[in-house]
Amino acid sequence: MVTMSHKGHSIVTIESIDSDLEMLLPKQGSMTDYCYNICSFIWPYFSVANYKLPYRILSSLAPPVVFPEFRRVHSDMKGPVWVVTTLALILLYGIHSPARTLVGELLIATKLTLGYWLGFSLVAFFLGYFCQTCLTLSQLVSISGYSLTGHCLVLLTAEVLHQENSHSMFFFLTTVFGGLATARLVIIILARTPGPAQRLLMCSTLASIHLMHLIYIHFACMRKQFDL
Repeated sequence: MVTMSHKGHSIVTIESIDSDLEMLLPKQGSMTDYCYNICSFIWPYFSVANYKLPYRILSSLAPPVVFPEFRRVHSDMKGPVWVVTTLALILLYGIHSPARTLVGELLIATKLTLGYWLGFSLVAFFLGYFCQTCLTLSQLVSISGYSLTGHCLVLLTAEVLHQENSHSMFFFLTTVFGGLATARLVIIILARTPGPAQRLLMCSTLASIHLMHLIYIHFACMRKQFDL
């Protein structure tokens, strides 16, 4: 666990298993040994107790500046996979059409959820490399996945409270839930990035991409106003 503090900024504690793991892949060995070592490396990221997941998902909507108890960032993949799967199911409901095949719908949902999650994490990692952000790839993948909780809440609630001639409810929910999830992501990255210019570049870029993705999938998948 690493604690970092910048002058004028909140403290963000990063709890990670990265430093405790070493990827031991044999240079020469059977495919079974190779697969075993791969699984041994990945398994700790999914070994989170199920009863801890609701707390971690809830913490993705709590900016660490306001709620000090949510400053810890867990570098796990089990929670993000659940969140991304939930988002994919919501999008499958939205894009379902007799004109499309099930395989086609699955591909679209996978591209807009899993593809976006991994792509966004890589963009954050490469931006962080140039901006000297002190977060590992696994940590960025984890917090990016948890931040999609806001997407799920916005799309679900907007679908229930949908008004045919107005999108005001959607944009209100985007401001509340999407804003909270994005704010936590940005604050964590901001606290781990030195220099005002780097912080501005990193945080503004990622926040814009994240919120624009939410707006796009709402109108493209749930309202079918764009072609997929």
